[in-house]
Amino acid sequence: MALNLTSLSISLTALVVSILLTLRQIRLASGGNHLPVVLDAFRESRSVEWLAAEEYILTALTNDHATDCGCRGLPVPARTYADTIGLFYDDLGKLVAHGVIDQNLVIGAYGTNIVRLWDAVAPYVYADRRRHGRRYWSYFEDLAARTATTPPSAVYANLNLRSRPPHHGAGD
Repeated sequence: MALNLTSLSISLTALVVSILLTLRQIRLASGGNHLPVVLDAFRESRSVEWLAAEEYILTALTNDHATDCGCRGLPVPARTYADTIGLFYDDLGKLVAHGVIDQNLVIGAYGTNIVRLWDAVAPYVYADRRRHGRRYWSYFEDLAARTATTPPSAVYANLNLRSRPPHHGAGD
């Protein structure tokens, strides 16, 4: 009887270890498939066009155009800037909402600019939603809400990111 229980215990332990290793392999393989998507997103958000759109949305959009025109009512340069930002974060938000990529990766990478950019375009988006009855950029809005409740500082703390302030002197 003791031998049977020992054999059963060893078999169950082997089964549990096997399941855990399989789940880890699946998770690693899945992450590898998403790496090109994440790298493309990082590359896109460093382009000259992206940086110009971000700067315009954060500094000039609300000064240049009334919010009641909505995004669709913006003139071409402003609408292009809004679409550059909105479509990017909406697509990134889809990946986060559906669990394709970890929200902490996105929040850690893009930080509070997600919230700042959403806050800048939100009045225009809501004007379009009222006018056209269509709920677009919902994933961007969700991503901004997630970021507002999980600030980058919390992400960095959970990762135990270390710092190395500048040192002055010989051998640094």
